[in-house]
Amino acid sequence: MKTNKLFNLILTAIFVVGITQTGMSQDKLSKNFSVKKGDNLYVKVSGDVHVESWSKDEVLVEVTGLDAVDRDDLKIAQDGNTVSVSLRNDHNASFSIKTPGQFNLDIKTSGGDLVCLGEFYGNIKGTTAGGDVRVESINGNVELVTAGGDINTGNINGNLKVTTAGGDIRVGVVNGEGKMTTAGGDIVVTSSSKSLNVNTAGGDIKVGNVGGEIKASTSGGDIEVGLVSGIAKLNTSGGDIKLAGAKGSASVNTSGGDIKLENIYGSVKANTSGGDIYAELTPDGSDDSKLSSSGGNITLLVPENAKATIEAVIKVQSKKDLKERYKIISDYKFENYTVDDDEREIRATINLNGGGMLIKLTTSNSKIEIKKLNK
Repeated sequence: MKTNKLFNLILTAIFVVGITQTGMSQDKLSKNFSVKKGDNLYVKVSGDVHVESWSKDEVLVEVTGLDAVDRDDLKIAQDGNTVSVSLRNDHNASFSIKTPGQFNLDIKTSGGDLVCLGEFYGNIKGTTAGGDVRVESINGNVELVTAGGDINTGNINGNLKVTTAGGDIRVGVVNGEGKMTTAGGDIVVTSSSKSLNVNTAGGDIKVGNVGGEIKASTSGGDIEVGLVSGIAKLNTSGGDIKLAGAKGSASVNTSGGDIKLENIYGSVKANTSGGDIYAELTPDGSDDSKLSSSGGNITLLVPENAKATIEAVIKVQSKKDLKERYKIISDYKFENYTVDDDEREIRATINLNGGGMLIKLTTSNSKIEIKKLNK
């Protein structure tokens, strides 16, 4: 009996110690530092990082998920105007950090999500090798990178550069230069006040108004862009392209979709291998324009007061279709109109107001229509 009582006491002691040690592993480790507005936070860890702005001139760091023995590899310190948090990569933890809104952030995590909530006035750098990235309102330059997740931002009053190797990018208003790249997702931008460069290898692109030039390319989706104040260069290998307006030249190419261009002031180069082209063009005399489709209809709208020379060509496989199926139709008077049986081509020329820069329209086995653009 005494032996059994002793054995039970030992088991109880082990159980209590186990509970105590488990509780210790789940305890929250906290440190706080007095700081000034405009100071810096540097983080290099493994795990989720959650940063939030507050009104205090103080940085509060809270860490959970570390065993007592792992805490020796955690360093939280202040050196001058920088608070640093570091943890060896073979450990994983969760980090909750509060800083003043006027603060610069440089955050790196090798295995978790990165979240910045609230409004910040400073420059932000964020990198994760295995999670999503989310930031809210930032008044400063922002650079975000993830190797395996989505990137979402609020409004950015500064330059923005974001890169992901495996997710979508969704961005609010960018009041600065913007560059977005993803190898496997969609890109959505509310608007940009300056130039914008967006590239995806596997998704759609949707952008609002752009205050400068835009370069947008995708290998597998549609492109939709609002009003552009500068040059527009849009390319897709597998979708439709829609541009609401551009002041300057527009270069638009797709290998597998329709093209719709509205309110283009300047010149345009548009090419599709498998779709229709609709273009509203007010030429400014700065350069020639060319609309080309390998197998779709072309509709061009130009204003009556434009000075331009329009040349239209339809290439036809069957001689029967030369006269019965395909035509060049125009609201304007033809300078000449030719049906060439030998070349199997229908050709027409229009000189608007004495002629001007060339607008060349070319398609195969389809129709061409030239209309008046009423503004």
